Amino acid sequence: MTSIKLFCLPHAGGSSIAFQRWKSQVIPLINVCPIELKGRGIRSNESFYQNFEEAIDDIYNVLVSSIDGSYAILGHSMGSWLALELYYKLLQEKVSLPLHMIFSGNRAPHSERKEIIYHKLSYDEFRKAIQKNGGVSNEIFENQKIFSIFEPILRADFRMIENYCHKEKFNRIHCNMTIMTGKDDQKITSSDLIGWKKYAGANCDIFKLDGGHFFIQENIPAVTKVINQILSPYVIKQEFC
Repeated sequence: MTSIKLFCLPHAGGSSIAFQRWKSQVIPLINVCPIELKGRGIRSNESFYQNFEEAIDDIYNVLVSSIDGSYAILGHSMGSWLALELYYKLLQEKVSLPLHMIFSGNRAPHSERKEIIYHKLSYDEFRKAIQKNGGVSNEIFENQKIFSIFEPILRADFRMIENYCHKEKFNRIHCNMTIMTGKDDQKITSSDLIGWKKYAGANCDIFKLDGGHFFIQENIPAVTKVINQILSPYVIKQEFC
């Protein structure tokens, strides 16, 4: 039977593990494919990305080598901006485009907002600021030895995000889009969500789910229900083509 791959891009400091628990809760014809970024997980021996462009080029090469049919792309938090730029890289290179784009837990990158510059904070300030964001066990922050393992990954990701310079897009996204957010995410406003519609060239639906910034881990049943809802029609349509 025809299936669809869902390539997933993580939040700052995240790895492919963030999406592993989804695999048992999506319908069998949806293949969750987390993309491992440099410097973590099975790629922990590789150097961190120096900038956003390097990250996009690397992710593009990984994804293109894995495309063998229909696919969609999802990015959470930092991953949502990576997903957006990845789409335009695919468009530029004139390769097979995704059937659906999912942007989760973040504002649209063109939205200007003054925020903390995390990557320049001192060790203690950085640890406290990241802990406040939630999504990670307090044990990691309270144990200096454990946090020292995660700090370089987090700091490198925040440096990449905070030095990212968004450029205006002159083409809209051809496929349908879905925006997801946690109802209790204090950093995301309704106008932030609507801002994503600037890129929409087709349908753009917004889902507000229970949970905070890391609702994708806190509320997996609701998240995978949405994924099943929006991706299953592509599988069914292909079966009858």
